[in-house]
Amino acid sequence: MIKARRVKKILTSNNLEPGLLMSDSTEFVDYNFSIDLGIFLDRFNELMSNPDSKPEDYDAEFSKILYDALIGSGATEAEFYDMRFWQWISITQLLEYCIWRWGIDVNNTKKSHPAKVLGGGGVGGFSLNTISRLFIPAKILLSDQDGDSLLKSFFKIQQKEQSISQSTLAVNSDVFISIVKATANLNTKQTVKAISRLNARKASICIDAMNSEEISELALLNI
Repeated sequence: MIKARRVKKILTSNNLEPGLLMSDSTEFVDYNFSIDLGIFLDRFNELMSNPDSKPEDYDAEFSKILYDALIGSGATEAEFYDMRFWQWISITQLLEYCIWRWGIDVNNTKKSHPAKVLGGGGVGGFSLNTISRLFIPAKILLSDQDGDSLLKSFFKIQQKEQSISQSTLAVNSDVFISIVKATANLNTKQTVKAISRLNARKASICIDAMNSEEISELALLNI
């Protein structure tokens, strides 16, 4: 078990040392709960030792493992939607996983991809941080009775995941679930087209007020 913390102030790339490490001056705030990342780390070490493992094939699995660990930790919504919490986890606890997942060259400052551990602002900010990217979709999708299959579908195609997560429509959890359901059997090109149609129509239609079947019908029109 690890005592949960967050960085005191949101970090930027200027606060990172070479190797995507926090500077010694970084301040932390302690929470009153702990996290058990043992299963996550054990699975990661197992896969990392196998040169044939493709990191992108295990997003859904790690998403579910992380979800189970955090939901059972005592963490609240306040932590789940605080990027300072995810920065602490990504950099101090799961940095090697982040590096492995994206093949990051930490010795190349131009290609070290600090956003993968820092995240970003706006709607798509949590999809940039490697660890919150795993947790937030699981938190939303696993509330549905078909959550496990939806989670696998969501992470099956990276472009699908990015298109959905970075859309302003994803702010509404019910709409998020409906979009994942509607695009479950689509390929990358079809998914991008469906999301683009929904994004274009949100200015004239209150998609938040539509049910899952209506969203699916609109998204899949002429696909």
